[in-house]
Amino acid sequence: MSLRPQNLSIKALKIKMPPPTPLAPVVAVLNMKGGVGKTTVSAHLMRHLFERLHKSTLLVDFDPQFNLSQTVLSRSRYESLRDKGTTVATIMEPMPSTSLFKITTNLGPPPDEDQVSTTLFRFGSSGKTLALVPGHFGLSKYSLITDQQSLTPIRQRFLNFIENSRKTRDLVCIDCNPSSSFMTLCALMASTHILIPVRPDRYSILGLQLLDQFISELAQLTKKPKLIILLNGMKLSNSTEIAVETSLRSDAKFGPMVLGNTLRFSGLLAADDNYVGFATDKKVAHVSALKTRLSKITDELKGHLGWQ
Repeated sequence: MSLRPQNLSIKALKIKMPPPTPLAPVVAVLNMKGGVGKTTVSAHLMRHLFERLHKSTLLVDFDPQFNLSQTVLSRSRYESLRDKGTTVATIMEPMPSTSLFKITTNLGPPPDEDQVSTTLFRFGSSGKTLALVPGHFGLSKYSLITDQQSLTPIRQRFLNFIENSRKTRDLVCIDCNPSSSFMTLCALMASTHILIPVRPDRYSILGLQLLDQFISELAQLTKKPKLIILLNGMKLSNSTEIAVETSLRSDAKFGPMVLGNTLRFSGLLAADDNYVGFATDKKVAHVSALKTRLSKITDELKGHLGWQ
């Protein structure tokens, strides 16, 4: 009796491997013009997205003015985190130099996320969290250093950190400063999507056009992120704003990028020195109406980010 194994077809020998888990999208909230509501969108829209869609979300405060951190953290909590090195500065350099004109060499790998982030909310027992990497004024040093080539390792360290976070999170959101700086380049290179808040006025539209031109002409950006435009601060009774919206939506290039839902003006979203936290957590009138508007934007944004 022959002991030789029977011939098996190549197809029979193939082992079906599960498809690789897709990396999380990275959304940079950015416009070249200030005052368009970038921090408002980063804080309140992403907080609502986390709660509504149950997406584990990391917020990165990438603005030297750290307005996002000031919005959601008390001063004492922020200062405690800053003093322990739990900020975005530690992503860029392991021990940031106290000098505004010197950078750290021998950087090494980026820190683990739990070393630089703080949990803001946890969704039940699912393990899903909304966490923040607080900002730091020290980021302003990178705009003062004339030798931009020396910043390449720092940029790569930041990109490595974001890439690592994409493996453990459902979404990474980067709140950016309004300039064409070293940090803007870092954010653009890390991002899969750019969410552009636009006020319904011609100056915000100009910021949108400048950003689009900057991205188009940026040689280092080999893979262009997808642009998503959100009209913010809309007042339905303002004829000028309605005209600007109509013009933007009918624009051959930008029109298809504009979300159908808008973020209307709401006093709940305005900065308040006496309140720390998220607008949708306020126990006041009109919160339910604000949540409804945020839900519509979130549900529309879900499709742009490739979620079912």
